[in-house]
Formats: sequence, C-alpha cells, structure tokens
Amino acid sequence: MKIPLMVTADYATIDPITGKLHILGAFREISTKAFPFLHSRLCLALIIEAEIADSNNPHELSVSLADEDGNEVFAMQGPFEMPKSVSGIPPHCNVLLEFNNLQFEKPGEYCFYVSVNTDEIAGSSVIQVVQHEHGGG
Repeated sequence: MKIPLMVTADYATIDPITGKLHILGAFREISTKAFPFLHSRLCLALIIEAEIADSNNPHELSVSLADEDGNEVFAMQGPFEMPKSVSGIPPHCNVLLEFNNLQFEKPGEYCFYVSVNTDEIAGSSVIQVVQHEHGGG
C-alpha cells in the first residue's frame, strides 16, 4: 500500500455524500513563545492507495510521532477497511486523525510515521516546531 497524500492541517473532513477530502489550514510549521507547548488541535489527513488484491479487509494502521532525536512522542494503531475494487480500479481510502492537546517539549523537527499492516514505513510527514517572540500556532 502507498500513501500519496499526508498533510497536517488545522481541520479536515470527509464529505459523507461525495467522499471528497476537505483540508483547511494545511501547515508544516508551528510557532510558539515558550516550551513545553500544548497545541490545541492538529489533523493528519491521509490518502491510502492499495493494489486490487489488497482490498481484502481488515487492515491495521500504525501512526507515530517522533522528535528529531528519535524520541517517540506517541504511537497508536487501529483497524481500518479498504473499499472493494470497482471495475478493476485500485481502491483508495481517506483517513483523518485528529489530535487534541498535543504536547511538544522542545523546538525542532517532528515527524509523523505511518505504516499499514507491517513495520515498514509507508509514509512520513515532517513539521517544524519553532520558538518565536510572537508565537502563533
């Protein structure tokens, strides 16, 4: 399986009628005045693509966040279902993960790692957490 899209954003949703992924406020940097810093809300939006044979269910999604020293901030995993292939077209699914009150202990580079069914990383996305005199978020 592949992850052709992985983005951090302020908000994301999947339209229940069309299945379209809506992303609002995509970002790669978080700024704050001081550390440790509690980021109130962060969405991780993914598109997962599969081969036709991979549309068998269930699948296991694993997500972790690590700082630039390799220290794990958190890790989670859970099942998800891939839609069945339609007309021989490889299936894909949209996945949204929302993190509330995510704590960053220090400035630096943080990386989300995502794997599907294995320990092999299928995708990753980096965000920079920086200290500024006038912090935003």
